[in-house]
Amino acid sequence: MITDSLLLWGVWGHCVSTNDGLLVSTVLGRRILVRRAIEAERPARWIMQILEVKGGAAGPDRSAGSIVGLLVALRKALGVAQAGGRGLRIVPSGSPASPQPPRETQIRRTEPASSDDPESSPRELAEPTPVSIVTGFLGSGKTTFIRKVLRDPRFARIAVIVNEFGEVGLDHDVLASSSDALIQLSTGCLCCAIRSDLIETLLDLHRRRADGEVNFERIIIETSGLADPVPILQSLMTDKAVATQFNLDRVLTLVDAVHGPATVTTHVEARRQIAVADRILVTKTDVTEPSAALLDELRALNPNAPHAFAAHDAATLDWLIECDSSRDVRRAAEIVVLRDSAPRHTGSLETITFVSASPIPALALTLFLQALADHAGDRLLRVKGLIQVAEMPDQPALVHGVQHVFAAPEWLEAWPSHERHTRIVFIGASIPRRWPERLLEAVTEDVLEAQRLAFANAPSRPTAVSR
Repeated sequence: MITDSLLLWGVWGHCVSTNDGLLVSTVLGRRILVRRAIEAERPARWIMQILEVKGGAAGPDRSAGSIVGLLVALRKALGVAQAGGRGLRIVPSGSPASPQPPRETQIRRTEPASSDDPESSPRELAEPTPVSIVTGFLGSGKTTFIRKVLRDPRFARIAVIVNEFGEVGLDHDVLASSSDALIQLSTGCLCCAIRSDLIETLLDLHRRRADGEVNFERIIIETSGLADPVPILQSLMTDKAVATQFNLDRVLTLVDAVHGPATVTTHVEARRQIAVADRILVTKTDVTEPSAALLDELRALNPNAPHAFAAHDAATLDWLIECDSSRDVRRAAEIVVLRDSAPRHTGSLETITFVSASPIPALALTLFLQALADHAGDRLLRVKGLIQVAEMPDQPALVHGVQHVFAAPEWLEAWPSHERHTRIVFIGASIPRRWPERLLEAVTEDVLEAQRLAFANAPSRPTAVSR
């Protein structure tokens, strides 16, 4: 665990197991001893001693009550900055001390809302508006896909945020327009050109809906071909106003079957677009069959994202947008377990899967997410998991994160299949293969040990004696 952490932090040196503990030596002259605490040193679980820092004298022992605390202290002692300079953020805002299941009053209305009743219009629903991201490199077919969405009457209650109106070519479909980059089409769909700031564009749409100017139930955002989607995902999750009103539902990435192999090899943006996808649509398959090399590359970058093929650009739009009750089951089922646990490498990115049959305490889950944010930081492109929480084993928790930002866990009604175990997928750059698994195991061990000691030291209650 310590050795993997040093690799993750980019610390040059070596670790040696001695009778006194694990000796960490770096090329900068730092020597630090790490060992487990003995019984007399409890409640501490770990002891760290600085033996030498650039020729200086040994420092006093420093205790840590958990592996999370030890890693933080070790980073400081080694002079390693926190990953990304930012800690864990769980959105929407609230205390991340322990993931809590949602209350019944927070889930949904007991009766469906009527679009004719202003008191029960979509803007008053408790659930945030789902937002889907459509991304893909230049020439992958995003504009064609967006045009099909805008012209399909089934999607009349959708607002689409595009980069440029001119690229979409909707002149003959425009029902009404305004001077501030918002148009309504004859299908009822809204089309909005992105402003200089995506957050302001989303909030402006929300204000217009609240004022009764427009009505929509879902938003689709088209990214530019050269855009790295990760900052967009972070914006949706970190801005308090946006996170309250909108919910990131899905990322669809389009990949060109003709130029895709060269694009993925040459451009890191294309690889990152694929790595964060929930679903991948391979386009232009009417021109050429997707090569085996391209499909292998897609599976290596993102083995959990289902694929579809768009011949003549006639993709099934329902594949992007699902508005029925099967949405949560679908999202959980997409977090699949690979037959082998070997990481998939492509370029500087890799995919790591973790499976555990043991339930995870809620506190351990929170501490694990905190440690991921603190120590992996910007190296983590995306984390998706279906977690069996010890306190609620019959209701799995969906966990989703982008770098140091994690959405609050979503609790499902039941497991989507007979496989009731934790499965987590990590997609990132230069992350030691076993580090996430070892970290979670160490954190869970700390929490279970603390719970055991608390139970053992709890005062016994008197037993009632019957007469």
